[in-house]
This record gives sequence, structure tokens and C-alpha cells, in this order.
Amino acid sequence: MKKIYSVFFLVLLGSAFAQETNTTPPAAKDTSWKTTGLFGLNFSQTQLTNWSGGGQNNIAINSIINYQAIYQKGKHFWESKLDAQFGLIRTGDAEIFKKNLDQLLFLTKYNLSTNAKHWFYSAQADYRTQFAPGYVYSGDSIVGRATSDINSPGYIQTALGLDYKPTSYFSFNIAPLAGKITIVNRQYLADAGAYGVQKADLDPSTGAVIKPGQRVRYEFGGRIVVKFKKEIFKNTTLDSYLDLFSNYANNPQNIDVVFNNLLNIKLSRFFSFTILSQMLYDNDVATIIDNNNNGVFDDPGDINGPRLQMMNTFAFGFSYKF
Repeated sequence: MKKIYSVFFLVLLGSAFAQETNTTPPAAKDTSWKTTGLFGLNFSQTQLTNWSGGGQNNIAINSIINYQAIYQKGKHFWESKLDAQFGLIRTGDAEIFKKNLDQLLFLTKYNLSTNAKHWFYSAQADYRTQFAPGYVYSGDSIVGRATSDINSPGYIQTALGLDYKPTSYFSFNIAPLAGKITIVNRQYLADAGAYGVQKADLDPSTGAVIKPGQRVRYEFGGRIVVKFKKEIFKNTTLDSYLDLFSNYANNPQNIDVVFNNLLNIKLSRFFSFTILSQMLYDNDVATIIDNNNNGVFDDPGDINGPRLQMMNTFAFGFSYKF
């Protein structure tokens, strides 16, 4: 019996020793990938009763998603980014909510290191559109059909060139070979030549469509993209994106501009103050303004042409970084 116990003990000891000597160290954590993200949700409500100072009741809600993934290993650097914002507001006794914020932007860029310090061969592609239809309003009533929608317009851009990246938070990209595709899915907007697509051919006597407007426009030109993202102060991060595009074949002096800025100030673990600013200019996009607010957009004095578009949003609310 003692021999049996002795053999059994030796077997256990040998097994444990073998297990200890054969144990391989855990695999090293892959540090090639780095991801950062921000989700914000802001809600506000103003309720006035017998308020002598004037004003209107209102309800507003805005949401922001900002996500970035970076892969870096050896000579290879790959960056992808998603920016999305959407907001609604209802004022006074209106029964409808109006859009006050709407953007969807996705871009991806691949860099291959050159022999020169901080310089990379670069290839970039991005896509920009919106989530929901946009309308013109007269008071609280919708005037006409939607003036925009998802993929009306939608923009797909590509670029081949060189990227200068002296730090992890700044890059300057110059691309002499760049393409831009404008999509207008709503046919009546394409027929009107909205957002620079070729408009429809109409019968001069009846106004009937002879040849529908083209829903896609292709452009070839040059592009410059500047990006900056850094914690500029403690708990304060600035994410800035400037995109300049020139069409070689059609008025190259008219530069298309996209300039986005997101400033996030972290107040506590789950609350923050956010400033979102966006500027757009496209010589092919007509801005229609009803100066006399009569719901008619062809009166003398109304504006119908390219203009600098600006949007600024200040928000306080829930915020989560991941």
C-alpha cells in the first residue's frame, strides 16, 4: 500500500514539475493598435410662464460620436476616423422638431514611411453626408420638398500624395492626385442641378423633363488636408480638420473648403462642455435665403448662390470617453 502511495506521489510531483517547466509565458500585448473615442449626449429644456423678459419654450437634444483607430508598426501607419453629430430642437408651440445638427464623416488614411524623416507616401479616402432630410421652413411650416437628405448630397473623396507628420497629433497632407465624387440621390434635386451635378434638360414650352439630371458628378484635382488632435490643456482636447480641394478642369481658383473643429472640456467623469464649429464653402452649392421671410425664394433681394456656410454648437451634458 505504501508503495502505491509512493508511486502516486511521484507521478503527481512529476506531472506538476513537467507542467511548470513546459508553461510558456503569456503572449505580449499587441500595442500596434490605439483607439480613442468620445460619446456625448446633451439635452436642454426651457419652460416660460408669464415671463416678462420674453422668449420661447424650447426642447433640444444633441448627440456626438467621435472615434479614432490608429495602427502603427514599422514603416506602416494606418488611421481611421468617424465623426457623427445629430440634433433636434422644438421651439414655442410648434408640433414638429427641426434639425439643428446633422453630419456624418468617415475617413481612412494609409501612410508608408519614406527615407526622409517625418515624410510618408499617403493614400486617403473619405465619405461625408448627413443622416436625415433637411427642409426650408416658413415659421413652423415646411416649405416644399426636402432640400437635402442622406446621399443628397454625399461626397466621396480620394487622394494620393505625401504626408508630413512630425508629431503624433499633427499631419499635413498634400495630394496632387485627388478625386471627388458628388452624389445626389433625390432625382428632383438632381434635375435642378443641386450641389453641382448636371441638371435636367427641360422642354422649353412645357417644362417637362427630356433628359433627367445626373445624380453623380466626378471631379479631378488637387487636395490639401491638415489634421490636429491633442489635449491642449488638462482635460481639454481639440480635434481640428481642414480639407481644401481644387478642381483642375473647372475654375481651379475656387477652392472647396471643409473646416471642422471639436473642443471637448472634461468637467467630470461623465459630464463635459463641448464646442462644435464647422465651416463649408463649395462654389457649386447654391445657398438660398428668403430675406423677406415670405416663403418665396425668387423675390428680388433673395440670395441664391455660393456662400460660406457656418455652424456653431455649444453643449453641456453627458460625455463618455473610451
